[in-house]
Amino acid sequence: MPPSQLQIKVNALKRLIKEKGLYEQEVSEQEQYVNQLKANNGDEYDIKKQVEVLEESQRMVPQVSAKIQQLQKSLQDYLDSYTGDEDLTEAKELLN
Repeated sequence: MPPSQLQIKVNALKRLIKEKGLYEQEVSEQEQYVNQLKANNGDEYDIKKQVEVLEESQRMVPQVSAKIQQLQKSLQDYLDSYTGDEDLTEAKELLN
């Protein structure tokens, strides 16, 4: 049986929330690594490349956050018009 539209929206939202957490963790770890390289007078090229990686991760956090907000709105709109009999507990928890 294929997943319902509700399951698809809930799973997509859960995946994006997890992805945002991973990007935030990567930013934190990358900041520590760059600071460590700078403190140890690391190679300028290595520092430059690691800063680029850090900046890319930092750019991803707001992008994923925007996608989460869009998906939350989509899920809320779907729930407002939902008439099925599936359990809505998980979907409502993700909206809070």
